[in-house]
Amino acid sequence: MTKFLTEDLKQIKNHRLTPEKVENDLKKFEEGFGTINISRPATINDGILTLDANQLKHFIDVYNNSTLSRCKFVPASGAATRMFKDLHNLLKAYDHKKSLVENLILQGLEQWHSFFENLSRLPFAKSICNQLNLTEEDLHHDEHKVEFITYALDENGLHLSQTPKALIPFHTYQDKCLTAFEEHLYEAAAYAKHQQTAKLHFTISEEHQSKFDVVLNEIINELEAETNVKFEVDFSYQSNSTDTIAINLDHSLYRDKNGKLLFRPAGHGALLENLNQLTTDLIFIKNIDNVCYNPEQQTQQTNNDYKKALAGLCISFKTKINHFCKALNQHPNQEVIREAKQFLNDSFNLNISTENPEELISILDKPLRVCGMVKNEGDPGGGPFWVQFKNGDEKLQIVEKSQINLDCSKQTKHFEDSTHFNPVDIVCSIKNAEGKTFNLQDFVDDNQGFIANKSVDGHPIKGLELPGLWNGGMAHWHTLFVEVPQQSFNPVKSIADLLKPHHQECVEV
Repeated sequence: MTKFLTEDLKQIKNHRLTPEKVENDLKKFEEGFGTINISRPATINDGILTLDANQLKHFIDVYNNSTLSRCKFVPASGAATRMFKDLHNLLKAYDHKKSLVENLILQGLEQWHSFFENLSRLPFAKSICNQLNLTEEDLHHDEHKVEFITYALDENGLHLSQTPKALIPFHTYQDKCLTAFEEHLYEAAAYAKHQQTAKLHFTISEEHQSKFDVVLNEIINELEAETNVKFEVDFSYQSNSTDTIAINLDHSLYRDKNGKLLFRPAGHGALLENLNQLTTDLIFIKNIDNVCYNPEQQTQQTNNDYKKALAGLCISFKTKINHFCKALNQHPNQEVIREAKQFLNDSFNLNISTENPEELISILDKPLRVCGMVKNEGDPGGGPFWVQFKNGDEKLQIVEKSQINLDCSKQTKHFEDSTHFNPVDIVCSIKNAEGKTFNLQDFVDDNQGFIANKSVDGHPIKGLELPGLWNGGMAHWHTLFVEVPQQSFNPVKSIADLLKPHHQECVEV
């Protein structure tokens, strides 16, 4: 057992943690986490559904005709530091005696050359040029390119790298710049029009709350008038009770210069607690940086149609689950038992042997997620797989590369043979057959966390990441994968991504 100092115990209590919880986290550093046993990639007609035109229309109609309450859940925590990491490094070591191209080559950043040739196409370019008295022609010269980026990042300029990613301007429509935050509001309005109310929940960092409040207050009246939709927007913070202890590489407790322990946010899996606070019947989940809105484009209408269809599919399967739970509770005859078992096998690949109605209800009555998957075109990240569980079940799961045993050639090949990418949209139901909200922590696979190598002020440390929101955090949910159009996937991991075609196409020149 670890001997905590009196001050440690106070710090643990203030974090809404317990010594037992911290001790358990320390054991995970020693024991590690097991790897996942992939049976094969999920592919079309083997774990991934496709919708033809008739099915698409049917499930859209199911959604449009439903009166179920709904909410869009958007993880939007933190500043946009990673988006500008390479540019920060460039400026930090910039040699003004050399050309921009030479500096890029010296720092191994040749891929940024195209970015600097197209600065004027960034959504905030006009604002910066106005502030610096620059013309578009000026941006052809190295000194002005560097001046432009310096102003974008400097605390006396736009300070974009310390701005929440949600509040970074992503696209320009005529003379209007829209942030990712605003784009999500527009997108939610597009598939909430028939109910005339769009409810959204953003998880943010507490220190950024006032910034979101200012933006929302500035735009809400105009937005509601333009879309004819009433918006209900609320926010939550990642709870510090989900933070985990940090250790040194020799597995001793890390302490700062004042002798205090360090507790770190435990990854996006910690947001499961935020998701667990929602009470709507349907929840749409989408990352803050994956958005491309333009009401004039047919592609946007297609994206909206697929979101509605995913929701309609979720409603249809949840209705069947509720039907079987009710029938097994009230009329548990052999025909109902047979049909319920067949439904579980056909829908979720669960070959159930039990004939006990109560056991069947417990297997049926779980949270349900319908995940929109795009084809993998080379982006880094995980994807959909059939996973072998210890009890022999094969279930659909989302698996990251860090979760598999890369020393096993068979496992590595399964991962490399994957055809599709992590979910770009998720629609889920988190209420049981009686209409009560599940405790989502009951459906987590705690063995799907991982140990992350981090640093504090240049000092290397280890931290624990909780099971990810849509892999280990949802491991024991019912899962359906559905192929959605490639255009649904528009992530912005780097500021240079805003110059890619699928973001530039939406700009009205």
